[in-house]
This record gives sequence, structure tokens and C-alpha cells, in this order.
Amino acid sequence: MVTIRGVTDPREYWRILDVMKDAWSMKDYTEAVPPHLLRAAEDNGGLLLVAYEKGNIIGFVFGIPGIDGARIYHYSHMLGVKKEYRGKGIAYKLKLAQRKWALERGYRLIIWTFDPYQGLNAKFNFSKLGVICNVFRINYYDQMMDGINRGMVTDRFKVEWWIGSERVRKRLEGRLPSPNYEDINDYEHIVTTYLDNEGIRRVRDVNLNSEEDVIILEIPGDLNALKTINIEKANEWKLKLRPAFSTYFKRGYYVIDLVTCKEGEERRNYYVLWRRSLESILSGEVPWK
Repeated sequence: MVTIRGVTDPREYWRILDVMKDAWSMKDYTEAVPPHLLRAAEDNGGLLLVAYEKGNIIGFVFGIPGIDGARIYHYSHMLGVKKEYRGKGIAYKLKLAQRKWALERGYRLIIWTFDPYQGLNAKFNFSKLGVICNVFRINYYDQMMDGINRGMVTDRFKVEWWIGSERVRKRLEGRLPSPNYEDINDYEHIVTTYLDNEGIRRVRDVNLNSEEDVIILEIPGDLNALKTINIEKANEWKLKLRPAFSTYFKRGYYVIDLVTCKEGEERRNYYVLWRRSLESILSGEVPWK
């Protein structure tokens, strides 16, 4: 049985580093958050929770207080689960525990960054947790040396998880399911793709001039698999879609969901962007029927 709890022994900080090293496929601890910083953050308003099973730390979530002008929030810097324990709902349990902790301390908002081209993470964040996004950062970290990000452009979404909103409550309770592809197929798709002579899907064109309130933006079906085949073509997706996120976010659109489907053996992933007020989105409204 997996238990979510705080750190009980300073030696556990080093075990958390082992989770980081495994989860991000790090060669060493260069990219890991050092134990003294974990301790300092935890002791000064931050949060560090671990997933614990049979004497082992198998996952963690780590965050710090954040401020943006008059807006105060909890910034969730890292969440990681050892590879062998993935797909068992541990990350979800960690996020629920983080939400509970934040609500008890008066927070309304948790923010974090992630690679918007990672479909599995996007599905977890938008469809499972109910985050939204209208902030896009280009090359946010410059270069990263872990196994997942090495050699990749580090563009990031900065997502917002409004933890007390009706939207989030409904999503966590299963009362606001994500749409199927059939539910969004009739909306304007702003990314045109094609299969090249190696069978790799690539971006042909991006429409930056749509005036529709709901638009669909395709991202790679499996960025990590594409990276192992051809890292240049993986980065090409990022570079070609940069203007779309930057342009439509400036025009008042929010990413509100990620729809995934299979075409034969190929995975296809699509973001749903909606030009709508924040209040309407957080109330649980959706554009599809």
C-alpha cells in the first residue's frame, strides 16, 4: 500500500534525489535539487511529500511559495515517480495530497511548468487534474542535461490549477469528462501535418489567423519516441508551433483540454483552445456538448 507523507528523517532527502535521478533519467545528480535546498524550502513555507511503499520512497512532489504582483500561489516545482511504479496512480495521489495541503493553508492556486509537447503529461494535467493555461515560455530553462530533456528545446507551459474552482472539483469527481475526438472534430484545426517518406508525422503549416472561439492544435503523438528516432524532427515540432501558442494566448485563448486518439497504430494528440473568460472556464463551462 502506498502512503503519502512528509519527510521524517533527513536521510530521506538523499533517497528523494534517487527518485529524481531515476524519473528524469539523469546520468548523475547535477540536475537534481540538492538536499539542503529541499530542507530549506520545506522549513520555510514549501511542501515536500513522498510516496512511500514497503520501506522505499518511490515518488515525491516538491513546491515553494510563489508571488506574481498581488497574486500569491503555491509553485509546484517537481513531481516524480520511479519508472517501475508509473501507471499506478501515484502521481495523482501526490497531487491530491498537495491540493489538500494547499487548500488547508488558504491557497486558491497552484502553478507549475511542463513541456506542452509531452502528450502523457498534458493528458494528466488537463484531463485528470483540470489545469488551464494561457502562458507560454520560450526556451524556459535554456539547456537541460537529464535524459528526457537533453538536446531538446525547453519551451514550457505555465499552467494554473485553480484548486477550489468548480471546474477542478467536477474534474476530480468525474463529473467533467474530457471530450472524445468526435466531440471536437468539427472545430477548426489550425495545424496541418503530413507523413514524410520515413513515416514520421511533421508540421506542414500553422494557421495564425483564426477568428474562431474554439480551435484545435495538434502536438506530437509521442515526443519521446520521436526524439529517439530523430531529435531534429522532434525539435521541429516545437519550433513550428511556437508562434501558435504565443499568438493565440495573446489573443485571449486558454488551453482547456487535451484529446488523444488512435488512427490505426498512430497516436494523435490535440489541444483544445477556447477564447473565453477565466470565470466561465473555472465555473465548469465547456464548448462541446
